Amino acid sequence: MTLDNFVVALNSIFGSFGGPLVVVLFYWFRFHTLKGTRSFTTRPLFAFGVAVFITPFLAAYALLPHKLSPLATIWLLIFIWIIPIVPKWWRGFCHELAGIPVSALALRDTLAASPFQVPASDMPILQRKLSRIGYQIDDFRAVQSTAIQSRFLKISALMLHLERCAGQREGFMERNADLHAELLAVYDTLCFRTVRVLKSSGEIYGAIMEDSEVEPNDWQALDSLSTRHSTVSQLQLAAQTAAGCMLEDLRKDMDSLLNNLLLFATRAALAGEWTLADSKRRLGAIGFTLDPSSPGILKFVAIVAAFTSGWCLLWLLGSGKIVHLPGDQTVGMLRTLLTTPLQFIVNFSLVYHFKRHYAFANESIFGRLPVGFILSIGVVSALIVFPVQATFDLYQFPERSFGDVVLHELPLLIFPWGIGAMTALLVQDSTWGRRSRQTRRIRDGLVFGAGMTVMLWMLLTIHQFVHMPVMEIVDSVAGWRFMASFVLPTFAFGFIVGYAMIGRLREAAARCPVKRPVLAAPVLAGA
Repeated sequence: MTLDNFVVALNSIFGSFGGPLVVVLFYWFRFHTLKGTRSFTTRPLFAFGVAVFITPFLAAYALLPHKLSPLATIWLLIFIWIIPIVPKWWRGFCHELAGIPVSALALRDTLAASPFQVPASDMPILQRKLSRIGYQIDDFRAVQSTAIQSRFLKISALMLHLERCAGQREGFMERNADLHAELLAVYDTLCFRTVRVLKSSGEIYGAIMEDSEVEPNDWQALDSLSTRHSTVSQLQLAAQTAAGCMLEDLRKDMDSLLNNLLLFATRAALAGEWTLADSKRRLGAIGFTLDPSSPGILKFVAIVAAFTSGWCLLWLLGSGKIVHLPGDQTVGMLRTLLTTPLQFIVNFSLVYHFKRHYAFANESIFGRLPVGFILSIGVVSALIVFPVQATFDLYQFPERSFGDVVLHELPLLIFPWGIGAMTALLVQDSTWGRRSRQTRRIRDGLVFGAGMTVMLWMLLTIHQFVHMPVMEIVDSVAGWRFMASFVLPTFAFGFIVGYAMIGRLREAAARCPVKRPVLAAPVLAGA
């Protein structure tokens, strides 16, 4: 069977979706650049990133001339990947939208800085395991070994947790069995090395104390030995220095292994749970004390999408007898229901992402607004919305020249640009100074409502000089009907969005995680 026949067979099974299915599968594999890419972020964010990454290629499949065969269209879209820079940049941008690998790295750093206490139920198990290698948890209580012991107990608790996950045959552990085996081998080596170093250093310090008639655990007296200039004192000082170097080298190796164990445990939690909050609860069961996670952008965007879609549906139902959509009625209704939420989803997501991760999207240290970001973020949004708008132009006005319709509809991009600019302005922390929360929310609503109304009047003015097919919707509406059907709903819609959504977006975008921490290799130096 040739590839062309295979595509035809797919189309016969999946209708007209056989070709797009091949495109989706190809770019699905292109999205995965790391082993276990999925485990570096939460499931919803990963799905969002994949969807954004694949959407332009599916849109291109729909916009390509129908004269091309499905196989030719597929090959053309596959060859797009060999274009220098652009496809790779787009994948990197979608990875950042999905939080790959920033989500896992930020959570790992949170674990490293959080308090840790071995659960009481795990302590007997750890005592039995460590006693087999000659390590007693109650031993080595001296000041020098406290840091070693705390690290060693944390590492042992993490390994116990990973062994339980492997015993439950979790998918992440099975897919990364080689990395788990490598970590386990390094841990086994570290266990025996820890006992050997602690016992050796303990014997060295004990011999020095006994020979110098220093009381046990009198570390100040031990340090005073370094001020003596006898041959014996110099030998004792050299031995003390050697013991300290052994402990320091052991601590560094423990930190290296702990760094990789924290990342591995974080990835296992993200891969096994749906949300960041569930992942934190799972890591908290190991013994970490973690603050509850703040609501992510995905839930916020879902609320915005649901509200805007519901508002558009109510507007279509309420104004059905007054307003008549131009062109194909069904496509026009679908356009209203989809493009309006899309503009807010894209703008809110972009502003949230750039303000959290890039300094140019925030005020300067002198409090000056990032004017360039405010004016340009809407341009990025308009470029993303434009292919969707052009697609609806094609199907809503099939009897008209596609090029003319798209060209005359370009002023409609004022809305995504204006929404992006208003959002970028209002989410700045110092926009309303130290006003009360209620005052800031009211002002957000007034600005957003007034901005939406101004953009509507701007489109009406442009429509008087450049005929826009979509704006034919207002040609047969005049007087108070226009105010009741367009102006008042537009202001009310903008006011509600600004009042209810902008404040939450401003607070969420103010929390800035580490952009790209160094990803260490899971190998101990000198272990």
